[in-house]
This record gives sequence, C-alpha cells and structure tokens, in this order.
Amino acid sequence: MSDTAEIFEFGQFRVDVLRRSVEREGQPVALSGKAFEILVVLLERRGEVVDKDALMRQVWPDTAVEENNITVAISALRKALGESPVSPKWIVTIPGRGYSFVGEVRCGPQTAETGIPIAPTAAPPPPRSPRSAYLFIAGALLVAFSAYGLIVWLTPNLFAKRLRSVAILPFYVLNQDSRNDYLGLGLTDAVITRLGNTQLVVRPLATVSRFAERDPIQSGRDLGVDAVVEGSVQTADNRIRVSVRLLRVRDGKPLWAETFDVASDNAFALEDSIAERIASNLSGTLTAQQQSALNKRPTANASAYANYLRGEYYANKYTEDGFRKALDYLQSAIDDDPAYALAYSGLADAYYDTSNLVFPPNEAMPRAKAAAQRAVELDPTLAAAHVSLGVIASKYDWNWDIAEREFQLALAIDPNLANAHLWFGLYRAQLGDFNRAISELRRAQELDPLSSKINCYLGMVLYWARRYDDSINQLRQANTFDPAFVPNYVGLCWALNAKGDTKSALYACKQAFEHQVNPWTTLALARAQALAGDHGAAAATMASLAQSKQFVSGYDRAAVYVALGRTDDAFAALEEAYQSRAEWVAYLKVDPQMDTLRRDPRYTTLLKRLGL
Repeated sequence: MSDTAEIFEFGQFRVDVLRRSVEREGQPVALSGKAFEILVVLLERRGEVVDKDALMRQVWPDTAVEENNITVAISALRKALGESPVSPKWIVTIPGRGYSFVGEVRCGPQTAETGIPIAPTAAPPPPRSPRSAYLFIAGALLVAFSAYGLIVWLTPNLFAKRLRSVAILPFYVLNQDSRNDYLGLGLTDAVITRLGNTQLVVRPLATVSRFAERDPIQSGRDLGVDAVVEGSVQTADNRIRVSVRLLRVRDGKPLWAETFDVASDNAFALEDSIAERIASNLSGTLTAQQQSALNKRPTANASAYANYLRGEYYANKYTEDGFRKALDYLQSAIDDDPAYALAYSGLADAYYDTSNLVFPPNEAMPRAKAAAQRAVELDPTLAAAHVSLGVIASKYDWNWDIAEREFQLALAIDPNLANAHLWFGLYRAQLGDFNRAISELRRAQELDPLSSKINCYLGMVLYWARRYDDSINQLRQANTFDPAFVPNYVGLCWALNAKGDTKSALYACKQAFEHQVNPWTTLALARAQALAGDHGAAAATMASLAQSKQFVSGYDRAAVYVALGRTDDAFAALEEAYQSRAEWVAYLKVDPQMDTLRRDPRYTTLLKRLGL
C-alpha cells in the first residue's frame, strides 16, 4: 500500500506527516527524525511486511548504513509508543525479514478543522471463533485471486508481454497460531495452482517454501524468475486482511501493491468473477482450455477446502508424522466433498510418498492409484492427476504404455508443469532412453531451477547413463542448493563407488545416514561399507534392520548382497522386491549396482517379467 495521507491516527496517537510531529492525547511525543520516517513508512504500508532493505532505501537514501541503524531506530520508536518487542501492539518483528504495522489506522488529508474526514481502515476484530475456522481460508484465497486480477487489470498485458515467470513467495501469517499455521503456505499453494493455468512459468510450492524468510528480490534472482509476489495475512473473527506486493526482480521495482480487508462469507461466488477477470485480461495468452480451467471452482465446500490446505501443508513436511496427518486431512476433505478432484489428486501423491516409508508399496500404491483415477474421472484436465497415474504405472504396475500415455496427457494439458517433465524423464530412463530422459530433466530444471528433487534426479539419471563424472558434478551442485536433502548424498555415494572412489563414497553415505536414519540410508551405508572392503561392518549394518517396523526393500538388500558377492542371496532379495513391487525394481534395466548380475539367466528372466 502506498497512501498519500497527511494524517494518521492509531490508538491514542496522531501522526502529522507534513509537520513531522507525533502526539499522544494532544501531548507531543519526542521522536528522532529517522524513527519518525520509519514510522511513516510502516503506516503507509500497514499490514505489509516491510523488509529491512526497503527501510534502508527509503529512510537513508544514497547513504551507506548498517542494519543496526534500523534496530536502534525501531527500538526508539517502540519506546516512544510505549510498547516492547516481546508484546508489541503496533509494530511486529518478522524474523529474518523486517517489520509490519498491524494496528487499526485512520488516515486522510489534513483539513481546516484538523480532523480526518475519511473512514478508518478495517480494524482487526476480536480473535476469531472456532466455527469460522475454514471460512476465512476461503476469504484468503479470494483476496489473493483478487490481487492477481488487479495486477493484470492495472497493468494490461504485464504478464503476457514483460513477465514470463513468477515466484509466489510464502505468505507470512502475522498472528500465527496452531489453528492457522497452515494458512500462509496454503494460500501460497492456492495462488500457484490458479496461476499455473496460464502460460506463466510459476515456481512450485516445494521450491518457494524454502524462501519463506529471505529477501524477496534475492529470492527471485535465486529462483530465476522475472517477478516475485510477497504477502502477509492477518486473521480475526470472520475477516481477513491480506497485503500483496508484486516486485520486478531485475531492478527491485514495486509494480503493484495493495492491502485488502475482506469478509470471508460469499467468497466462492466472488471467486468466479475474479477468475473471469483474470482470464479476460490475459486473453491474448490463454487458450480456451486454460480460460475454462481458470473459471473452475475446485470445490464449493469451505470445510473441504480448509482440510485440503491442511493436508497439503503437512504433506510438504516430508516426515512420517506429517504424511499421516496429511492422509487424514485429505480424506476429510474428500468426505466433506466427494467430488473434490484436487483433494483426490493430493491424496494420491501423499500415498505414493508414504510407500517405502510409512506403508509397504503393495499397500500404499493401490490406494494412490484409486485416488488418482477418481481425480481424473472428476476432472480429466487435472494435469497433476495424470502425472500421478503415470508414476504409478511406471513405478508400480510396470505398464509402460499407460505410463507413456498419462505423461503425454499431463504435458499436453500443462507444458510448463515441471513435475510432469521430471517423472516423464525418469520413466524414459527406466526404459534406457537416456537422451530423452536427460532432455526432460533439463527442461524440468529450467522450469524449477532450485528444486531439490529435480536437481538430485538429474544426477541420478546421469549415473544410470554411466556418465559418472557428470553425475558427481551435478549431485555436488545439488548439494549446494539443499544440503539437507538426503537423496543427494545417496546418489553421490552410488556415483563415487561406480568411479572406484570407495573412501569418498563411504563418507557420502555416512552423511546420508547421519541426516536421516531409515532402511534406505542404512542399506546404502551397508553397501558402501562392503565395497570399501569392510564386510563385517556391512553385515552388522544390515542386521540392525532386523527389528525395523518400516518397510525394508528387497531391492536395496539385493544391492548389498551384490557388493558382498552373495549372488544367490541377491536374486532371492530381488524376487522378494518383485513380489512386493518395491520402487527401485523399475530401474533394474539400467542400475549399475546390478551390473555383475547381468550375465546370469535369472536376471534376463526377471527383466522379461518386468516387461523390460
């Protein structure tokens, strides 16, 4: 928001911008010049997160200052307003970002009577009641869509002609608690999903969620986009306040900003008109199919939508507890609205992600398949659901024709869906078509440059293609993007062992094990120990899984047996993996871990049974 008000009033305070004065109940309040200027900036952009760099540019233009200058000025300002950072009434510190003015403000031009002749901005009502827990979520979605509609309305063809890619940074919830902790990411995901129906390249939630508390312009540069959107959310009773800014990454210029106070009721009816406005203003860049998709409501049930957002929030945590909660919430969304295609698609992905971690594949994957099929029945244009069906066909059913068809359908619906290129590329790798596989992974990387999964899998595809040096370089680079992403270390261990560097490989697998202890990292470590010549340690590491309650893949055990030279045990473990349909069996044709078995007739027989 960029008000041109000359007078601001909040609580007992009155700020006169032209006279550079602050009064409390008619009595002057002593305030330094810079603290006053910071106060004015925060008031003009009330409800927004004002980052520290922006404050320095506006309050200290053309002057080199340290961040401590802001800290000192904010401290003086809080003291003058009679508040502390521990229990702020007006100025909230946003960790790692900046500050936000969150109180009720009245503003307007100075009049002859020195009054303020305009209506106050909507004040946050008392804390919301539990019965409105999901109504304000719908309002949040409405406001975000309205923001984007106005972006396009105020700057015709802005996206179509000048901005080709955008990142929606996670919305920050100013008054976050356990009842609305999912709201920021949920709102972000909703906006990403809706804009994904345009020809814009929109970074996925899994990637942008890592940039929640970083400078937006630098985040945009790191994400390789033309523009970024940042926003904050404040909730109370049945109302919600959302502040949104669109920033051009090239020069940091704000292209648009606005703050909205919206009642959460009647949100779904308004959502239709907002979607139509977006479609009409982008008509030069949208196909008829995309316009139709924009105008669709994912659900008309507020409770279902709230549970869907909660499910996606917990699924993105990628923990066993998170997945279990996600499955419960997504199923609740479906119970609330049995025709909710997006919830079925989310449930399919959650079940796939739980296979090999929470449930055995032959328990989780049929559920994933049923959910994805239902999603496509309800909405054949849902690209993500077609991707899920392609993944299930290639990873579990080993039905290569159906996998090809579903991936092609997904890419026809949304050519800019990075996940579709990722999984299609992995499917082509399973078949040994490495040129196409690498091409698809490179395209996925262009669409989502900082995706941990895409960068890691590109390294693994290079490994399966026997391009070991390229694989090692790619996986090391991927590690710089996300040092906590465990598959990077396992893939690096594989590639280093293939090069004969058993010492470095063992170190990489130890790092994976230290980051996350599960059957996959445990068996990867055992294999590295075996290849390093320590067969006793490898056997002991394998034995540690004897009492594991998690699914232990026969394929990963087979890889250890190969390293130990126990061929018969390896084939027995591969048969077990085949029967349980363990995920990595689908890579049997190309996996270097199994190279010493390839001349055995049992290996050829197994490939034929897989249709490879």
